[in-house]
Amino acid sequence: MARDGDFSAQIKRAAIERQAGVCAFCGVPLRTPWTEGDYTGHAHHLRPLLHDGDRSLDNCVYLCRDHHLFLGHGMAPSGIDPQGGGSDAWVQLEPEDFPYWRVD
Repeated sequence: MARDGDFSAQIKRAAIERQAGVCAFCGVPLRTPWTEGDYTGHAHHLRPLLHDGDRSLDNCVYLCRDHHLFLGHGMAPSGIDPQGGGSDAWVQLEPEDFPYWRVD
């Protein structure tokens, strides 16, 4: 079931294809509807909707579960919420911060 903030299937597919089926942060192979990797893939908003992000391909990055939790829920030490926060925290990263983000 889709949530309000979810990316469309078309955007998700383009993002995972751009990344050649791997986590943009660590490079492990991801399992999605379009890939058969070992780790569950999660579509992540680079800039959260709460912080004026959108549902575009440029704002979509695929991560493994661990890195999605680490970056997406305030658990990273460099996040804007120094106490760890919740899902409204935002770790401000750009595509160049991801070793496996491929640019066409």
